[in-house]
Amino acid sequence: NRKEHAEIYDEQDRDYDIETVEDWEYDDHHTYGHLLLDNVRDVRKYVRLMKFEHPTLAQHAKPFKAPSEAHILRFERTVTMGDKTQAQDRKVVLRVQVAKLGLKGPELHKFLLLVGSRYNPETDELKMSEDREITSLLNKKRLADTLNQLISEAKKTDDMFSDVALDFTYHKYKHKMAFPEEWLPKVKAKAKTEKQE
Repeated sequence: NRKEHAEIYDEQDRDYDIETVEDWEYDDHHTYGHLLLDNVRDVRKYVRLMKFEHPTLAQHAKPFKAPSEAHILRFERTVTMGDKTQAQDRKVVLRVQVAKLGLKGPELHKFLLLVGSRYNPETDELKMSEDREITSLLNKKRLADTLNQLISEAKKTDDMFSDVALDFTYHKYKHKMAFPEEWLPKVKAKAKTEKQE
């Protein structure tokens, strides 16, 4: 058995031994050529999927159904096609309108203190992101659990932090200026005068 292992190692060493390497006869691509061929293979793989498997998916198609008013949570994520190792693919962003959470008075005050700068007072939207887990599904679950913990903590009546004021100085308000109408081009007026002539 030891002899067989020795022979295997000898063969591997022979493959990487410089003295036994075959002479270059200009009959193969360089490294960048092989990378280009790999890209071509990837494209051809997806073209084959589109041609042969895409038509069979029509039987599984379902009509679009808009989410109901009960679904107040919006999850956003990025998907990189063909590469599952991208770090941004596991990141999930949660958006929710705070008014739809059903918090009133002191509970809302405490909740806004807990979430801090993740709350946008201009749009009344809470935005949280998560990318600590290895998959986007686990990050989505973690975000939902975090939101539930924040709501349950805001509903605890032991200390409502009523003496702490809300501070929204972190938010930069964007004032949308109205464009002056007198600066607009007089295209319509010119068109009318040309028609009258």
